[in-house]
Amino acid sequence: MSDEFFIKYIKENFVYHPNGKLTRTDRKNSNGSYDKDGYLIIKIKGKQFKAHRIVYAMHYGYFPDGELDHINRVRDDNRIENLRLATRKENTLNTNRKPNEQTGVVGVYIDKTKGLKKKYATKLGGKSHRFYSLDEALEMRKRYYKDSKEFLKHG
Repeated sequence: MSDEFFIKYIKENFVYHPNGKLTRTDRKNSNGSYDKDGYLIIKIKGKQFKAHRIVYAMHYGYFPDGELDHINRVRDDNRIENLRLATRKENTLNTNRKPNEQTGVVGVYIDKTKGLKKKYATKLGGKSHRFYSLDEALEMRKRYYKDSKEFLKHG
């Protein structure tokens, strides 16, 4: 079944409430269940959808290709004003991460690789980068994330 089929079905069989909740009109007591990550999952014609993607499709008429970010980081707050399109990088920035215990900085750790003079490391874009000082590592992270400031909730 195509996306068009599911969008038509959703528009005909779901009611969106201003608090972000969805109500099904095609059956009783079938408003979904939560997955292990805290997202509400709703089954439609044997296919599973995350509720926030259903809400987005109801409002905009299509399922986004990329990811949707919950602005306030509450995974079951599916109000349309709390949802925004995001790249994977942007979506991972909008998380609660604790600072590294040794460096006091999110995403920068002390590199314990033998034989290296560089002391600090950070992972950016799936690659590790090593630095002689904490300031260098922080500057690299700042440059890497400069275009994603609205999503950055840590480091």
